[in-house]
Amino acid sequence: MKHRPINYKNLAAQPDIISRIIQIDADSRGCFREMDNLLRSDQSAAALILRVANSPIYNRGHQIETLPLAISLLGINVIRSLATLALTRPIFTQSKNKLIQKHIWHHSLLTAIASQTICLELGSTQEGEEAFVAGLIHDIGKVLLLSHYAEKYVNALSYTLKYHCSSAEAEQKFLGVDHYQIGQQAVQEWKLPQHFNYYTGIDLNLLSRIQIKNIVQLSLVVANSLIKGAGIGASPWDCNTRKNKLMALGLSSEFSDYLLEDVFMQGLKKHELYLHCTQYGNH
Repeated sequence: MKHRPINYKNLAAQPDIISRIIQIDADSRGCFREMDNLLRSDQSAAALILRVANSPIYNRGHQIETLPLAISLLGINVIRSLATLALTRPIFTQSKNKLIQKHIWHHSLLTAIASQTICLELGSTQEGEEAFVAGLIHDIGKVLLLSHYAEKYVNALSYTLKYHCSSAEAEQKFLGVDHYQIGQQAVQEWKLPQHFNYYTGIDLNLLSRIQIKNIVQLSLVVANSLIKGAGIGASPWDCNTRKNKLMALGLSSEFSDYLLEDVFMQGLKKHELYLHCTQYGNH
């Protein structure tokens, strides 16, 4: 089956702005001004950033009323994560289909939060925000396929869940292309850093520990496995399978058990960003 070309520019978001935000050098003299200028181009994104910045997880007791204040108080890296979330959210949420909402939007958001949390747990504080961005956009190929082939993509997702096959297998069957191919092309078309192919263009489920490139990708692979195993993004896996997958990635038995405890998953679902975006942040 031959698929029609994907239009990488005609989206509910602004890929050029997302790319520029991701690539801002946090150490450059003009980074604050550049971020402020970019965010002002999308008022809905600016509004979401200010609302989330004023939530208890970020505001540190300060009322944040302007973008420059938010940027100065939270720093470029945190704002980068919030901006990427704000600008990509319209793409994820354009479908009201409950399967799509759960297995793509909620999966991506929870994977982002888990990836950041795991990165910090592994002792890497500097890469935490990139781990969040990686989790958020790792399935962007699915979103692009959905935006071009809504009905066929819902059929592919339903097939994946019913027959417990990989997303790529179902996508090839129904659309003639898979989200890894589209994810790789998105990195090129949007001029994202080339290493983002490690996040969007590879089947994370098949990577062994020695194939993982860096701490961000490790955090993402673990988070993706954790969320899929819980039945968000795939059919749920049994407890032994979930733990074996985590330990195969080099995690200790104790750390694997910690991640698999229900309290960890509930903590992700109570995270301010998740609540803002899935409950009272969808309008």
